[in-house]
Amino acid sequence: MPTPQKEQIVQEMTDKFGKATGVYLVDFTGLDVNSATELRRKFREANVEYRVVKNTLAKRSLHNAGIDGLDEFLKGVNAYAISYDDPTIPVKVLDKQKEVKDKLKLKAAIFEGKILGSDEVQRIAKLPSRDELLSQLVGMLKSPMTKLAGTLNALPTKLAQVLKALEENKK
Repeated sequence: MPTPQKEQIVQEMTDKFGKATGVYLVDFTGLDVNSATELRRKFREANVEYRVVKNTLAKRSLHNAGIDGLDEFLKGVNAYAISYDDPTIPVKVLDKQKEVKDKLKLKAAIFEGKILGSDEVQRIAKLPSRDELLSQLVGMLKSPMTKLAGTLNALPTKLAQVLKALEENKK
């Protein structure tokens, strides 16, 4: 029977799932309280929301948000790591936490609207973040311009050196 509190949770999670660029479904069985607290702190620092929601409420929220295909993963105890900025951040935070990494099981992810299995999620951890990719792109675009500027700057310098050498030869 729906209660106002459950309806509020479903509405809240529907909004979160709809806005998120990355949602990671994690089985946290075996995680002790200290490790869970540390993991939550790391997620907070990375601007990632970490929530535990009942499977029935999560299923409703996902369907309301227009996300289908996760029903097979919604069994057991689940937590959701939700990112609104860079969809790779939650899995990178999990990958850096070695003591937690062995205890947590990544079940699936919604990565920019696509549902990925656990194998694909592990590959995401090895991808550079959006900021890293943008800085690499800027570096690649900047390199030819820097070389062109150096070449164009060298022409007047060489001309001045040739003119000075001619002047010295005439003396």
